[in-house]
Amino acid sequence: MNPLRHPLFIKFIAYFNENQDYFECHEVLEDYWNLVAPRDRTHPLVGYIQAAVALYHWRRGNFRGAAKLLSKAERLLRMAHDGGSPFSHGLDLPAFLRDLRQAGNAVDGGRPFKPFTIRVADPAIRDAVSELVRSGAVPNLTGARLIHKHMLRDRSHILSEREKRRSSRH
Repeated sequence: MNPLRHPLFIKFIAYFNENQDYFECHEVLEDYWNLVAPRDRTHPLVGYIQAAVALYHWRRGNFRGAAKLLSKAERLLRMAHDGGSPFSHGLDLPAFLRDLRQAGNAVDGGRPFKPFTIRVADPAIRDAVSELVRSGAVPNLTGARLIHKHMLRDRSHILSEREKRRSSRH
């Protein structure tokens, strides 16, 4: 089976293309990455994650962070494409790589954020994304709820775990 047909990758494409919720793109792909290649920072999924986080930074005006991650994402995804990775099958990866390069040039030039989509070549992936969107699973977020999502989420469980780790060291 094509690993890009996995439900978490389908969610990634839906969030990336439908509502540009790059924070959720990062979340779902990190879960997928942890299932298939935990701690492998050269895995193609890391490139997709980096691309989404780069666009999140760019939209928020963090040009330095965006530039750094766009470059890393492009490098990892180019290696996946050139190496024939199954994580490059089903998408128009050459077009995505061109879009990443153009985004990097725009970021380097200090130009405003401009979203782009990932072109899907595999009809099964395209259909699964469409079905997910039709089902209402991709929320229509706008404004601060989308742009500053990492600051608006409930982090109490993260802070609690961090405090437990600190306490156990003393």
